[in-house]
Formats: sequence, C-alpha cells, structure tokens
Amino acid sequence: MAACSLHNSIRKDPAREDEYLQIIAGYGKEDSERFPKLLGYLIEMLEPQPQDILGSLYMELEISNKNAGQFFTPSSVSDFMAKILHGEELENLEKPFITLSEPACGAGGMVLSFVKAMIDAGHNPAEKLWTQCIDIDRLAALMCYVQLSLWNVPAEILVGDTLRWEFREQWHTPAYYLGNWQWKLAAHAPKPKEETGRSEQKQTRTETYTKPEQFDFGF
Repeated sequence: MAACSLHNSIRKDPAREDEYLQIIAGYGKEDSERFPKLLGYLIEMLEPQPQDILGSLYMELEISNKNAGQFFTPSSVSDFMAKILHGEELENLEKPFITLSEPACGAGGMVLSFVKAMIDAGHNPAEKLWTQCIDIDRLAALMCYVQLSLWNVPAEILVGDTLRWEFREQWHTPAYYLGNWQWKLAAHAPKPKEETGRSEQKQTRTETYTKPEQFDFGF
C-alpha cells in the first residue's frame, strides 16, 4: 500500500489504486488507521541517514525465503563496501550523473549505502544518481521502492528475473518523474554505431542505461 501511495502521489496509475483499495478493504477501521502511523515510523527511522530499515526487520522477523537463498546484507557491511569500492571515485566525481545497477536488490540496502556515500562526498543523489534495481521477489522489490522513494532517489524498480531478463512489473520512484530522468537518460544514451555505411543500434533494454561510468555491486 505504501508503494502504491507513493507512486500515485506523482503519477496516477488506476491499477495501483485498485490494488491499494483491494488490500485496505480487507482491514477494519482500527487496523487501517495503523498503516499511516507505521509509514510515519518508517520515515522517522530513515530520516537520520540512508539505511535499510525494512530489510533489517525482514531478516529479524525471519520471514525471508531461505529456500531461495534470500539474505539481505547488513547495513554496516553495505556501508563498508560502498566506501572502499567507490569512495575515491565519488570524491572526484566530474560527470553529470552516474548510474548504478543492482540486479538482486532485496530491500535496497546496497543502494542506500551508496546513496549515503554520495551524500558524505557532498553530492545530491536526486541530481547525480540514477539506479536500476531488480528483484525476483515482489515484496523485496517494493520494499526497495518505498525506501528509495522516501530518500528521493531517481530509480527504476523491476520485479522479475535478472538472469532471464524477464520482468513482470516496472516502478519508477517519484524522484524519477520530478527530475525528468526519462529525458536525462535519453540525452546521455550511447549513440548508434556506424557499421557498413548505416546506423545500427542494439535493441536491448540496457543499451540506454549502461554507460562507462556505471557502478555495479554485482550482487
């Protein structure tokens, strides 16, 4: 419900509005009034710094899918990796913006740590970062969507299989729409290659988004 609300606050989608109404209809008034309070608690917990609150709760409550090898990296480990892998590059960032690929995003912990590293380096992620996050588990992907939305990170969240490159759903965060990232990405897309006297461009989804400056955690 939080994901539907955040998305529809900027870009109204009737299907997501219907999903929200179907879910909330299953709860009584007293319970339904608890959901905005819970979202308020999440906002309060996220406010001090980017960190994976939902993923940590997910693991502590032991509701992860262990049979599928689902394990979310602790925030302390993600913070350490982001700093040692990309700290120097962020200190000397001269590009208009960078892109980040997270092919198994979980609740977005690795991306949030990267966002934290960017902020520590003096960069505004809403202006300097675009990220594509993928997870086969819809719940995990939407947890990622909610947390990146609340931290105003321009992102595309895909629900589906990275290895097969097959996706069931696509979500864009409010920052994606507010920052006109559709046009920014198009303006910086790779140019078609000149081959045999004519222009040819690969018809792949990643052609637009994969750039030389792309950071990829590989998880």
